[in-house]
Amino acid sequence: MDDRPVIVVGGGPTGLTAALELAYHGVPSIVLEAGRQRGDGSRAIALHRTALLVWERLGCAEPMLEQGTVWLTRRTFFREREVHTLLMPEPSAGELPTFVNLPQYRTEDCLLRRLRATSSIDLHWEHRVVGVVQTDSGVTVEAQTPDGTVRVSGSYLLACDGARSSVRKLLALRFPGTTYPDRFLIADIRTDLPLPPEPRFFFDHPTNPRSTVLIHPQPDGVWRIDWQLGHSASVADECAPDALRRRIRGLIGELPYELVWLSDYQFHQRQLARLRHGRVFFLGDAAHLVAPFGARGLNSAIHDVENLGWKLAWAIQGRAPESLLDTYQQERWPAQRHDQRVTNATMRFMAPRTRAQRLRRGMILRLSTVSKAARRRVNSGRMSQPFTYRSSPILVRGDGWRERWPNAPRPGARVPDVACRIVAELPVRDAPVTWLRRLIGGGFLALYFAADDADALRFAAGVRAERHPGWVAVRPVLPEAPRVCGVLPAIWDHIGAIGKGFAAEPGALFLVRPDGHLAARRRRARPADVARLVAVAAGNSPTTADGG
Repeated sequence: MDDRPVIVVGGGPTGLTAALELAYHGVPSIVLEAGRQRGDGSRAIALHRTALLVWERLGCAEPMLEQGTVWLTRRTFFREREVHTLLMPEPSAGELPTFVNLPQYRTEDCLLRRLRATSSIDLHWEHRVVGVVQTDSGVTVEAQTPDGTVRVSGSYLLACDGARSSVRKLLALRFPGTTYPDRFLIADIRTDLPLPPEPRFFFDHPTNPRSTVLIHPQPDGVWRIDWQLGHSASVADECAPDALRRRIRGLIGELPYELVWLSDYQFHQRQLARLRHGRVFFLGDAAHLVAPFGARGLNSAIHDVENLGWKLAWAIQGRAPESLLDTYQQERWPAQRHDQRVTNATMRFMAPRTRAQRLRRGMILRLSTVSKAARRRVNSGRMSQPFTYRSSPILVRGDGWRERWPNAPRPGARVPDVACRIVAELPVRDAPVTWLRRLIGGGFLALYFAADDADALRFAAGVRAERHPGWVAVRPVLPEAPRVCGVLPAIWDHIGAIGKGFAAEPGALFLVRPDGHLAARRRRARPADVARLVAVAAGNSPTTADGG
């Protein structure tokens, strides 16, 4: 095992999460951040459930959920008429909400508190990376600090240093894509708006004609307002006290308010051609930039982290070959390209560049007030969703891959998070209700849907005889409470949620990766399948095409 630390460049949410993810898997790291900790500004605000479950596993999500604003409805308006409503399901007890709004500096504070309690992470502020040298066996960076220049060496380097990535520039990598000419103004204001805590998006609002306005709720009575200014606007003029006051008063009337933070930005749509360069990996904004409408920026960055984290740890610890790391490119690059396509379509609608695009948008918006079909074409941002990996050598093809398996998650998809009971001892009295996500993380999880205790015992004995690797937990899923100790620990599908979520019948097997994506599925599994499927999913064996 290589016990050298991994170098993480960047101390924002992506870099801090990467360091915590590595620590979770037993790998030390050194985090180098060019600046100091920030303490203001909403920035990346909308946290998706799939990012929250990563932070929950890392011990950070509880304060985020306590401080954040959960919203269940997102409304889109043309002028002042509502034309589309996106409804989120009400989370039940123990279930994570679909979206939580939390200012980025508070997210970072939650991560930092956890990081400071983690002995295997060494964080350095004011360390600006100015040189990168890599060999076949490691990476050395040179950083400028208030006390002079220092050199730091490690096994690998994770570039999490944002849109202006110094690592990307030092490696002289092109960052192809587009910068949209329109500028946007953001103001965080504290005021007592008589509105429910839900985002509201306006096309052609009376106070911002032919442009957009987005209002987002935040904790502690703070609201974020984004105004589209257009490409010819003077940001300095728009930020002048009188001009800004007119904009704010146009939305909130004469309510008293406090300006908390003010900024402006342009949208960029850019993506690296390759996410891995030797021992250097790019994650988050250092690798891909998307417009924020749809909340695909930070959430996608956390998906980058969870995809690479376990693979890097397993390669360093000798559980998997170094070639497993190539699947980061094969899985995350298509996911990032998908986000590019989705947000490009949004930006063509929000900020049309051609006369044809402007005419199309105007027609759709006018028709949306009377036509359901037109309302479906109003694009104020398609909200972030987990990506299904499709073309990856560590997804096991075969049984159930091409044939129809209605409602079952396919290999590469994130598995559903459903309620269940964990039975660790008999007799069954108060077996705790938990959620499937809490069983996922350290290694592979093999879910075998048993008909009864006897079936579970037979399968478990067969798996033990095959001497499966120790980094997979095989858990029987039983429709009734178990009655024999030999099947424990077991998952009791007490309300049928797991069987429904996986569309599984007795005999089915689902292999879940440490990042919560499905590696393989079998409708009629044999005990020998477990070790073979884990070997393929960990990159230790060529992908097979048959089901046996």
